[in-house]
Amino acid sequence: ASRSQLSRHLLDKPLLEKSGQLTSDSEREELKNALIAAQESAALQILLEACLETTDDQSKPELMWSLREVRNIICSFLHQVFISEPSLAKLVHFQGYPRELLPVTVQGIPSMHICLDFIPELLSQASLEKQIFAVDLVSHLSIQYALPKAMSIARLCVNTLSTLLSVLPSDLRLELFQPVLKSLVRICIAFPSLLEDITSLLLQLGRICESQSSLGHCWNDTNILGEGAYV
Repeated sequence: ASRSQLSRHLLDKPLLEKSGQLTSDSEREELKNALIAAQESAALQILLEACLETTDDQSKPELMWSLREVRNIICSFLHQVFISEPSLAKLVHFQGYPRELLPVTVQGIPSMHICLDFIPELLSQASLEKQIFAVDLVSHLSIQYALPKAMSIARLCVNTLSTLLSVLPSDLRLELFQPVLKSLVRICIAFPSLLEDITSLLLQLGRICESQSSLGHCWNDTNILGEGAYV
């Protein structure tokens, strides 16, 4: 509806030459497309939030059944949207959403494999949050689509993490690596040939932590023995 209304507005309100205003129809078209993308991505984010599991869902089996049905309907709709508008899939994933939904979206949306096309760009963002999201997304896609392309992107993730390991300060290193430990395990399961590279990365991480501990700077023991203990 928004798309048709904005198109009608452009036709009803032809461009007038005034200083300080838009100078061409192409600029108006670009702004229209940007506005539509913002509105549609906001709507998709709301739908994704509806897929989140609540404490009530966990305590009441009937609510879990309802949540599964809601997730199926939403994932089916998102699949159609991503197929018809791949740019929206890219926008939604660059905006990000709760990482606990990645198993839901990757398993429930058949078109999620198109994310492999833009993950390198997402991984190159300066934000650690986006980089963590990208690695986690790749790990789930690797399990779902154990394809050569997915393996190539997974290897890129490992190489990127190796580079970041050598340049990040200790506090940011913890912020990056603690959330991705499980992701690395999933990548190893999907692509055993990457096990050696990932093991080397984790050993390098361990050596850095050990050297920092001698200087009085190390990861909190609780953090180390928490989620990533099995790694």
